[in-house]
Amino acid sequence: MGHESKKRSAYKGTSSKAILHQYDFLGDFYRLTLGPELVFSYGMWEEGDTLDSAQIRKLDYHAEAAHTDGADHVLDIGCGYGSLLHRLVKNHHVKHAVGITMSPGQAAWARDQHWPGCEVRAENWFDHEPDRPYDAIIAIEVMEHCAGNTMWRAKRVARYREFFQHCHSWLRPAGRLSVQVNAWNERGWLASLVLPPQQLDPHRSGVRERLGLKDILGGIKNVREGLHASRKVYPECFLPTLDELIEASRGLFSIVEARSDPDDGVATVRSWLERAEANHVRGAELIGESAVSDIIREQKTALRFLREGRFTVVRMVFEKV
Repeated sequence: MGHESKKRSAYKGTSSKAILHQYDFLGDFYRLTLGPELVFSYGMWEEGDTLDSAQIRKLDYHAEAAHTDGADHVLDIGCGYGSLLHRLVKNHHVKHAVGITMSPGQAAWARDQHWPGCEVRAENWFDHEPDRPYDAIIAIEVMEHCAGNTMWRAKRVARYREFFQHCHSWLRPAGRLSVQVNAWNERGWLASLVLPPQQLDPHRSGVRERLGLKDILGGIKNVREGLHASRKVYPECFLPTLDELIEASRGLFSIVEARSDPDDGVATVRSWLERAEANHVRGAELIGESAVSDIIREQKTALRFLREGRFTVVRMVFEKV
């Protein structure tokens, strides 16, 4: 199992068209809200943090979890604007940091920084072919792009496994993979959307209450908001569950750490939302009023979903077996 070969598939995750919409078109507005590091993923917060300091802590967490300090060759899948690449080389003394992104705009921006030791490739991770093994791999909020929202569970798990197979083949023996991902509540995507918050705890004992009219209407609203986000903001994306990732990685990696940090999601989205609302007028000039309103609506929904435990921020550290 540990030496399972990569399987090729016609499906390669989120399409280039969807990536262009999410990261290049909407990205013109997001850059107004992300802060100087241009990190488009949840930070790691402690008391007194700003968005910028929380993002730096998150980057360092993944760098340290993957054992990158002093490494020769490290891969960042979904590198965005390259902030992690730069920090790996500058602060963690990585000799060569490779980043891959499907966004032409992000790749161009990162290359224009001319950071020593950093290489950025505009390609799908599925097509990536390294010239030598990596010492470590980091993938922050990439798994959401691996499987579509029309797939049954078994097919989604198969797609996640393809991702883990690729990472396994790229890593040196005992190399580490550090992952961060939005993940549905452990009860699954449908329950995460339709159940009231008090019934979402998977460890909750006792007889579950029958759903009242208010609960049913709330579930309908949640489905509607989820569809809006998937059509207008995050096309072709879908969240895994922790169990699906554990199943998909079995036999390829041992799990060093798995943690759920929903409060980090709440704090980050709250900060993004404040900045989005403050930059509403400027954003409308860049991408149009409708697109800005779509983003703000999605962020308000995400904030509520995180607070209600409908999805969470999962961080996992894997070691190749």
